[in-house]
Amino acid sequence: MFKFKRKHLSSIILFLSLLFSGCSPSLKEKSITETGSFKNNQTNNKRVVALTSLTSDLVDRLSPISLIAIPDSRLLKSKEQFKNKIVVSQGRNPPNIEKIIALKPDLVLGAKGFHDKALFKINDLGIEVISTEIKNWNDLELLTEEISNYLDVDNQSLYLLAPSCNQSPGEVSTDSTIVLVSSSPLLSPNKKSWAGSILNKFYINNLIRDIQSKSGFDGYVTLSPETLLEKNPDNIILIDTGNDMKELFLSKSYSSNLKAVKNNNIFTFNYYGLINPGSIDSINAACKKLIEL
Repeated sequence: MFKFKRKHLSSIILFLSLLFSGCSPSLKEKSITETGSFKNNQTNNKRVVALTSLTSDLVDRLSPISLIAIPDSRLLKSKEQFKNKIVVSQGRNPPNIEKIIALKPDLVLGAKGFHDKALFKINDLGIEVISTEIKNWNDLELLTEEISNYLDVDNQSLYLLAPSCNQSPGEVSTDSTIVLVSSSPLLSPNKKSWAGSILNKFYINNLIRDIQSKSGFDGYVTLSPETLLEKNPDNIILIDTGNDMKELFLSKSYSSNLKAVKNNNIFTFNYYGLINPGSIDSINAACKKLIEL
């Protein structure tokens, strides 16, 4: 039997908690009235605090003047338009509620699960909040539309923002694929995850698509090395989380028996874009790479 150490399990729990913090709007403590139409209102005076990189990016693209505060995220640090925004959260620490309140925002956008406590406290003070959970392209479109409606601005097409994701209808690939987000344990996304939905969008034959999750994280399945060998995919996608995932995976004794390894069909993808949406640019980059798969 193959076993993994407890420290690896702790690492992957932290990894997945990061995943779910970055991603259908699911909880709306106060309903936001939909306008029913979109207006390009250049005098919009709504003040928005975004607690995730993705919501920060969306608000900035829809109404830059509305975005007043963002999280400390490497996806935003490199962009000039975010340099003058106020940072209200650092790393894995909860957002600074006092700092947020002092900014007198009209709306605070956060992630379901990770920001629940902060959002409830903020909402108790009469500020509107939206808790987001992005598990598929439709969720992202609905969130974009909801933010657009609230800000009373044009609802931009996501395909204009991320053109590489505009995939024409087609047939499911005959080549089989498995995505691995960690090597110990082996975790792979099914159709209920953002990654699984994007693979499906590109008609990639994800062998884990319909397997029910028993990992404790909805949308992710724990595989045994025996199961991976039994599935024996044509392609394996490894997620780069900064710990040299490819080297770790190929060091496993069983990996040399896999068809994908023998044929050198091992592909490395960034964590942001395929696993955690992260930003529009990272999503577009993941889509572009999937086209080339």
